[in-house]
Amino acid sequence: MLHLLGGVAGLTVLALSRVVAPADRGAFWSPVIRRFSVAAMSCVAAITLSGLFLYWGHVDGPSQLFTTMYGRVLGVKILIFGALLLLGVFNQFWLHPRVDALRAAGDERPLRKLLAREFPIVITVETLLAMTLLFVAPFLHGSARNQAFQADVAKHSTVALDELPKIADKEVSTSTWVWGTTETIAVIAVMIAGYWISGAVARRRTTAASVTASSPGDLVEA
Repeated sequence: MLHLLGGVAGLTVLALSRVVAPADRGAFWSPVIRRFSVAAMSCVAAITLSGLFLYWGHVDGPSQLFTTMYGRVLGVKILIFGALLLLGVFNQFWLHPRVDALRAAGDERPLRKLLAREFPIVITVETLLAMTLLFVAPFLHGSARNQAFQADVAKHSTVALDELPKIADKEVSTSTWVWGTTETIAVIAVMIAGYWISGAVARRRTTAASVTASSPGDLVEA
């Protein structure tokens, strides 16, 4: 929610408004998007870890992703989130460095026009996937474990049940803490490595674009 309502909304308002002077847009947007990516990747890490925790608490194995309503809805949500995650990787390693390279080469078009003209398919697909994810999320309620347990009870019962029993919640053990800590460290390490590598890619492309945009005379003088 912080990512969607805070960062994205703020960037949208800045992009649509005329707060930033045209002459300053090139120097303004690259570091702003870079800083925003820190918050965005932190939110992705939090969503990933909370999703793993919810999976542990409500699903007993991958088979329940196909045999229960909760699991099927969760499976659709995982696929959509995975697609958005891949788009985020694409944005981090190709789109943002490409925008920086265009700015370094002297492209001063407003950000909204630059994205709409240069990357319309990416922006459209990302928007549609995000809207679909928000549409699917309200259908995710209950528990795959409980639904599978109740289906098994109803299947083997010889009398009508007015109220189906519920399975007990999982209990946290030492192995739970070990796996949770390991997953947390792994997710944070991947996010930090991705940010560092994408920054190196962006700097390399920006430098290459600046050199290309410079004239031989400027290089000799420098």
